[in-house]
Amino acid sequence: MSISLLAYMHCKKDAEAAFDTELKKLVEASLKEEGCLAYELYQYKDEPTKYVIEEEWVDEDALSRHMEAPHYKYFVHISPVLLETAADVKILTRLI
Repeated sequence: MSISLLAYMHCKKDAEAAFDTELKKLVEASLKEEGCLAYELYQYKDEPTKYVIEEEWVDEDALSRHMEAPHYKYFVHISPVLLETAADVKILTRLI
């Protein structure tokens, strides 16, 4: 079964444009990775500083490789400056 990840993020009000740009670069690069089944970015309709990333990977190894990819490490490195609070990340296993 595949493995999924949900990341809930709340960026600083004055960092919205920069955060949006960096998120889109992350998504674009991640979609090109081997083992990536889906990498979708959402923004709360009524709270534009809040985002959700929904990822799906063929297996845990693919997710682990993603977390070692340069574009992912770069995003993790710069995101604390842009985020209001640390990202809330949940890793999920598909049941059916």
